[in-house]
Amino acid sequence: MKNLHVTTQEKYTKHLEGDVWIESGKTWTIKNGIKRTVTKMDEARKELYVPLACPSCKGPMKHHLDEKMWVINKTCFNCLIAAEHEIIKSGKWEEYEKGKITANANSFLKDLKDYLEDTYQEDFSKAHVTEDGMIEKWKSVDVKHIKKIGETVIDEIETKVNEYKEK
Repeated sequence: MKNLHVTTQEKYTKHLEGDVWIESGKTWTIKNGIKRTVTKMDEARKELYVPLACPSCKGPMKHHLDEKMWVINKTCFNCLIAAEHEIIKSGKWEEYEKGKITANANSFLKDLKDYLEDTYQEDFSKAHVTEDGMIEKWKSVDVKHIKKIGETVIDEIETKVNEYKEK
């Protein structure tokens, strides 16, 4: 058995549940009484985690649509149905629906802009593999032209979304 001792220069700090600290270049926390490292993926896990029971109604999350509704609304399917029923009863359904459609269109636009930004960075002179598994080598690609087409498409979509918002 090793002889363990703490030198006078090292200090032991007692950490409590929920504390976060850095030790030996790693970030640590205590969760449920257990010392754990904090990783970059913890936030992603937290977002994707589906609880066993809905925090709103305390009912079990066992409906086949509960997982999808949790990711979108942070409630179970039944709570979403109940909330939308109340919106219909209050006469605000069109406003709610317009907000959902606009939010979806804005999300699509953001994804499209990100995709096009990645495309502009791509080296088109390299070989590309198609969906069929064929290898294509493009001789000359005018990235400025592709960028112009992408910006035109984005402008058209933004115009349509803005027209829809103003209706």
